[in-house]
Amino acid sequence: MKLTKLFILLLLPALTFGQMKQGKFVLGPKVGVQMTRINIVDNPTTIESKNRFDFNAGVFGRLNFGKFSIQPEVMYQEKGGNFTGEGTQQQSYQYLSTPIILGYKIAKGINLEVGPEYSWALNAGSADNDRNIYGPDARNDLALVIGTRIDMLDALSMFSVNIRYVQGLTNVTNRTSTAIPPVPLDFRNRTLQLSISYNFSEYYKWWKKYGDKKKKK
Repeated sequence: MKLTKLFILLLLPALTFGQMKQGKFVLGPKVGVQMTRINIVDNPTTIESKNRFDFNAGVFGRLNFGKFSIQPEVMYQEKGGNFTGEGTQQQSYQYLSTPIILGYKIAKGINLEVGPEYSWALNAGSADNDRNIYGPDARNDLALVIGTRIDMLDALSMFSVNIRYVQGLTNVTNRTSTAIPPVPLDFRNRTLQLSISYNFSEYYKWWKKYGDKKKKK
């Protein structure tokens, strides 16, 4: 949360300038960091779930319709978390994700976002017992995404910042507790994302407004 507050403070000065209006279609790459953890639903064990930091990267396309937008994405991201209590374990989950994000503009440069995220596990069933690193058991993960998109302004208008919370809805493990009788466990992904996207299709408008001026000088 401290990381998120820091980025918001850094972005506030950029929101005080006029905005270049985005075109109807925007596309480009995106990259970011994320804080992830595993929520153990109704935890019947002494295991404690700890946060870890991972990254995400991908591409997006965005269609703008007035105040509304729809943004499909294809992303590679790492989720999971660290466990303590019954020995230290790393849950390292690698996913190819396809969120479909609906946006609504509430103010200049600020958009609310919500949508589903469907992920395919790239390392389902993997385990490195010597290093206590485990992949997810489930091959797929469905999640709900909520957050905000901040479209940078003027000279920075080719960039947008996304702050999102992603709540996994799928149990990604088939483990059971060590109790007698054993109890099925329920692991759900929880992710806080901070990413920057480059609005590649807006480059022409940026150059027309700023590049020509630099060229004339």
